[in-house]
Amino acid sequence: MKSIRRHGLALLWALAVLLGGGSGHAFACAICLSAVSVTTGQRLDAADQIVLAVPTDDGQRFRAVEIVKGDVLPGAIVEASADAAEPAEPRGGKPHLLARNGLSGRWTSYGVIGFGHAGWLREFVETNDGPSKRPPRAWPLTSALQAVDTTNWSKRIFLIAPYLESEDPLAAEIAFGELSRAPYEAMRLLRPTIDADKVRGWIENPVLSPRHDAYLLLLGIAGNADDATKLERRLAEARASQDATYLAAMLAADLELNGPSRVAWVEENYLADRSRSVPEIEAALLALSVHGGAVGAISRQRIVDAYRRFIRERQPMAGFVAPYLSEWRAWDAVPDYVEVLRSNAVKDPAGQFAILVYLRDSPDTVARSAAEAFTAHAN
Repeated sequence: MKSIRRHGLALLWALAVLLGGGSGHAFACAICLSAVSVTTGQRLDAADQIVLAVPTDDGQRFRAVEIVKGDVLPGAIVEASADAAEPAEPRGGKPHLLARNGLSGRWTSYGVIGFGHAGWLREFVETNDGPSKRPPRAWPLTSALQAVDTTNWSKRIFLIAPYLESEDPLAAEIAFGELSRAPYEAMRLLRPTIDADKVRGWIENPVLSPRHDAYLLLLGIAGNADDATKLERRLAEARASQDATYLAAMLAADLELNGPSRVAWVEENYLADRSRSVPEIEAALLALSVHGGAVGAISRQRIVDAYRRFIRERQPMAGFVAPYLSEWRAWDAVPDYVEVLRSNAVKDPAGQFAILVYLRDSPDTVARSAAEAFTAHAN
């Protein structure tokens, strides 16, 4: 049961994002999103002023040469500290990317980037144009929970795609950071433009292993029957060794390539298979959630049906899927969760909390009554 308790941290994260973001938001694809990091792109979105600047002769300050965002005068002299532990040294005459927010007088350097990227960066920050745009809660941003996502993903996704694995390291970092937090539905928009051969090469490159989850998702979107066959072979090997590495991404890609009929295979081989480990089950549920959160290869209702079966057959783990169902406002599972509370099958406090949030948010009076009764009895 220790691994089930560890899952509680993931549950609390999902609930924090859900409760903080509210319904109607495009949530990032959870397979490749880091819950504890903020991307450089998010920091640029939150900044009021962004410039490309070159070091002054004394090496202690910077002179702005390109204005990306805000009311900075060309030629302005500013002081900046490095975002990384060690400041990046100038390479090949490249300028530094500097940004600051009105909450702080401090400029931050995010590294060096080619002069030719100034126009791209201007377009990039212009895609942070959501109707609910609000200032950041804190500066500098240190947690994804501090960031307010107002990104126009239908525009930004096409801006970042050409810069994935760019020869300019900072441009590549910005592009991948945004890909890693893009909603899966936005990633699917890239289908006509993705170079599948490039993606295959990235997946085969061990140096890029930290990025393989995201690239496996792209392969599912852009791949073909041969890719589906290779994925099935990798999944068979993973099942034999009970290896959950990249499993969520592989399953999500497999579902994209094979369609709705593959959901039953995931149910039988992972969710209903008592020999599967908790990390494997988590990966399968996560892969299904990616498709449930997007309009695409598999209907949300089919994913909800799979989750309901999981709730009924694996009651101690029933809380695992409650945040997804809450996010989608899928109240079909109310009878299942009322029965789970009645039987007191879930012992993990995080799982109980997730179920209670789901039932309290439901418009069903029976659901809310069951949540109140469980809470009263627990107290």
